[in-house]
Amino acid sequence: MTDNPVENNPDVEFVDEVQAETVEITQGGAGVVQATTVNVTQGGIQTAATETLTINQGGVLMLEATDASFEMSGVGLASADTVVLNSAAAAIAVADTVQAKNSTIGLLFAGTVEGDPDIKVDARRALIFGGALLATTIILKRIFGSR
Repeated sequence: MTDNPVENNPDVEFVDEVQAETVEITQGGAGVVQATTVNVTQGGIQTAATETLTINQGGVLMLEATDASFEMSGVGLASADTVVLNSAAAAIAVADTVQAKNSTIGLLFAGTVEGDPDIKVDARRALIFGGALLATTIILKRIFGSR
């Protein structure tokens, strides 16, 4: 792994790709981050693959992690064993465990949900919608496909 060009360098505001054991981003961003531990304060990442991610007042577009924690932050797609949201938002969260306080989740697939998240669509609703859409498509094909 290479050294982290973002850490302790005030001249660097955005880095295309970072590979390191630990990545610290403060008021900056990165395109792709691969690391064991990632901490972001007032910054963002496009794509991250890590064991542990902590974001405070920032965001990540796509994430694959073991443990992810968001404080006043956002995530587009999070795939993790554990996702913790505190006054945060996730468009799509796929996790074994989600812990949320004052947070919103667009589409949630989770084994265990703790706290009070505002879930727009959970796995059950998504399956019902998908089943109804499939049934409607089959019926419409039978009706209009035979002509």
